[in-house]
Amino acid sequence: MPCKRDSILGVATELFSKRPYHMVVMDDIARKARVAKGTLYYHFRSKEDLYIALLQDGLDNLLVRLKAESSADAIGNLKLFINSLSAFFSERKDFFEVLRREEGKLLSKKLKNCYEKTCSIRDLLHSILNKGIAEGYFRRDMDIQTISEIIIGMIKSAISGNIEPQRLSKTIVDMLIHGIMA
Repeated sequence: MPCKRDSILGVATELFSKRPYHMVVMDDIARKARVAKGTLYYHFRSKEDLYIALLQDGLDNLLVRLKAESSADAIGNLKLFINSLSAFFSERKDFFEVLRREEGKLLSKKLKNCYEKTCSIRDLLHSILNKGIAEGYFRRDMDIQTISEIIIGMIKSAISGNIEPQRLSKTIVDMLIHGIMA
């Protein structure tokens, strides 16, 4: 059984995914989470703290998942990264929606920690691509930063379109490795 804090975060994520920040009130979160308003404020000093916590916790969970698996070679690691990112966003669509909505604001001081976590995700992908270059699997002249943005962008776009995660991952990896030419 999830702890109260996790339950509150889950409800808050659901509500924030459906409504803009300013339209979600702590009373709604407390009611839906079936906790007293005092319990809500015991765990989170303010709505803003709750919101930041749900972003940080979600990104922490994503990073743990992305780092959990490893393969012997860069292509295997690229497949695992794409599979994990696709599955995570597909399983946690409410979180994905909140994160997608907030991406442009992650550079603010209050969300600096969240921005650093998103940078860590990109850094992980950069290291996979660099390893692939070093191992001779990937072209040396490729722009790693742009390729990383394209890969993450393809996943985000496809998740919005409700493509099944395994199919999405397989298609993206196939297109990256083999291209689309006949």
